Amino acid sequence: MGVLRAGLCPGLTQDMVQLLGSRGIKTVVDLVSANLEEVAQKCGLSYKAGALQRIQVVHAFDIFQVLNVLQDLRGTLAQQVTSSSGTVKVVVVDSVAAVVSPLLGGQQREGFALMMQLARELKTLARDLGTAVVVTNHMTRDRDSGKLKPALGRSWSFVPSTRILLDTIEEAEASGSQRTVCLTKSPRQPTGLQEMADIGTWGTPEQSPELQGDQT
Repeated sequence: MGVLRAGLCPGLTQDMVQLLGSRGIKTVVDLVSANLEEVAQKCGLSYKAGALQRIQVVHAFDIFQVLNVLQDLRGTLAQQVTSSSGTVKVVVVDSVAAVVSPLLGGQQREGFALMMQLARELKTLARDLGTAVVVTNHMTRDRDSGKLKPALGRSWSFVPSTRILLDTIEEAEASGSQRTVCLTKSPRQPTGLQEMADIGTWGTPEQSPELQGDQT
C-alpha cells in the first residue's frame, strides 16, 4: 500500500501530505477512493489531487485475473500510443509471488508455463510500450544454507532487469519503518550498493558503504 509522500506528484509538498493525513487520507488508495471535489474543497487542492487521482488500483487475487488485467492494459496502451494521448507511466504488481507461488511445486505442471507467460506480459509492457514495470517478490530461506533467496526461485531471477533487496534492520534502536536497500542486479550500476531508507518518509538518513564481496 503506497503511503503519500512529498514529491509523489508535482507540487505535492510535505505540508500538503500532513494536511491530507489530518483528513484521514494517508495512502494512495485512500486518495483514489475519495471524492476528488470534496478533497479539493477541504484541503485546498487543485491539480495535485488530480495527478494522484489518475492512479488506478486493481485487485487481482490469482494469476488469471492478473493476466487479464495486463492484457487489457496492453491493448489500452497500444491505442494510446497510436492516438498520441496520455499514456500510463508505471505499472506496479504487488506481489507476484502471491499469485504464482500457489501454482508451483507438486503435480501442478502448468504453473511454470503460467509464470513465464506473466513474465512475457510484463516485459511487453516495458519493452514495446515504454512503461516502467515494478514487481515485488517475497523472500524465503534456503533449506540447506539458510541464506535468503527470491521466493520464485532461479527461473524468475532472470526476468527483472534490475533487482533491489529491501530488508529489515535488526538493531534494537532501529525504528520499525527503517530498511536496508541493496542493489543486487543492474544493467547500468555496480551491484552491492547499499543505503538506509525510512519507508515511512521515504528518506535516506545516511548512505552506507558498498557491501563487500559478490552479490548474486
